[in-house]
Amino acid sequence: MNFGFSPAEAAWRDELADFVAGYGAAEYAALRAEARHLDTERHAASFHAELCRRGWVGVGWPVDGVRAATPTERFILHEQLDSAGLPMYGVELNEAVGWMLVRNGPAELAAVHLPRICDGTWSYAGGYSEPEAGSDMFNVRTKAVRDGGRYVINGAKLWTSAAHLADWIFALVRTDPTSERHHGLSMLLIDARSPGVEIRPVRVMGGWRVNACFFDDVSVPAGNVIGAEGEGARIIGTALDTERAMSFGGREGRLLLARFLRRMTGSAAELSDATLERLGRLVAELEVERLLNLRTSAMLERGVVAGAEASMDKVCSAELAQQVARFVADELGPVAQLADASDTLAAAAEEAVRVNTVLSIIGGTSEVQRNAIASRGLGLPKGS
Repeated sequence: MNFGFSPAEAAWRDELADFVAGYGAAEYAALRAEARHLDTERHAASFHAELCRRGWVGVGWPVDGVRAATPTERFILHEQLDSAGLPMYGVELNEAVGWMLVRNGPAELAAVHLPRICDGTWSYAGGYSEPEAGSDMFNVRTKAVRDGGRYVINGAKLWTSAAHLADWIFALVRTDPTSERHHGLSMLLIDARSPGVEIRPVRVMGGWRVNACFFDDVSVPAGNVIGAEGEGARIIGTALDTERAMSFGGREGRLLLARFLRRMTGSAAELSDATLERLGRLVAELEVERLLNLRTSAMLERGVVAGAEASMDKVCSAELAQQVARFVADELGPVAQLADASDTLAAAAEEAVRVNTVLSIIGGTSEVQRNAIASRGLGLPKGS
C-alpha cells in the first residue's frame, strides 16, 4: 500500500499548514478562553464559523459551497487541525449526524439539515448513553411511541457533550416497545428547545461540562427519523466506525510529545537510556497510529467497510494518548500535577492526563473494541 499523498493531496496539506500558521500564541489563548466560556470540550464558536466560511465543515458532502474531498483529503484536514491543537470536537459532533444523513437519508431531512450543519446555522449533540447503562450502547430505555404523524419521547440520556449549546439532539431511541437490545431502535432528531426537554449540567474531570438530558412527553415529527424506523443499530454502528477511525487522542498526543522534544532539544544527555528508549518507542508507535488512521481512510476511498480496523484505531490511539500524557508528566516532575502551573507544557501535560483518562471509555470501551476486533477482524466466535 502507498501511504504517500498525491500532488493534489500534498497541495491541500500545504494549504492547511498555511492556515494553521496564522494562529499564534495570542490566537490560541483566545480560542482556549472561548472554549472555557462555552464550558465544553475543544470547541470555539468563532473557529467553527471560520471553517464553515471556508467550506471546510462536511467536506465531500453534496452541499453547495462545501469543498469537494475524498476520504483521504478529509483525513488530511482533521489531521492538520487536530495535530495543531485547534478546537475540532465541535466540528466532529456536527459532522457525525451529517454523515448519518448523507449515508441514510431520508433526502427531505438531509436537505433541511446538511446545509445548516455546513454553514454553522445549527449545532448538534449526540444522545447515545443512558443512566445506569454504563458502556452498554444498546441498553436503551428511552422510548419513542408513534402517535399519528409524531413520536412521543420519554426517557433520559447521559454524558451528552455540548447539549447545552445544541439546537438539535440526535438520539438513539426505542421505537418498538416490545424489542430488546439492538432490535427495534431508531435514530431520531429532537429539537433541543422542544417542550419537555430538560438539560442539566454534569461536571467531568476533564474540566468542562457534559449533560444529562431528560425527555418528558416530547413531541417530534415522524419525519425526523434518520434512515428508517428500526435501523438505529445499523446506523449507529456505521457512525461509530467512522468516529473510531478519526484518532482518539493520537494527534493530540503527537503535539504534546513534540512540545516535550522541543523542550529537551540539546539536553539528551540529561535523559537516562531507559527514558530515551521509551521516548523512541512512543515516537514509533505514534507513527503506527497515524498509519492505522490513514489505512481506514484508504479503505473508505475504495468503498471497503473498516469495521475491525476502526476498532484497532480506537484502541491504539486512546491507550497511546494516555501513555504519552503519563510519560511527559513523569518526565516534567511534580510541577505537572498542577493545573495552573506557570510552565505551560507542564499544565498541558496535567490536563492531558486528566482528559485522556476517558478516551478508553467513550466511543466504546477498549474491552468492547477488542471483542469487535476478535469477531469482525479475526472471525473468532463471541466469548472466545
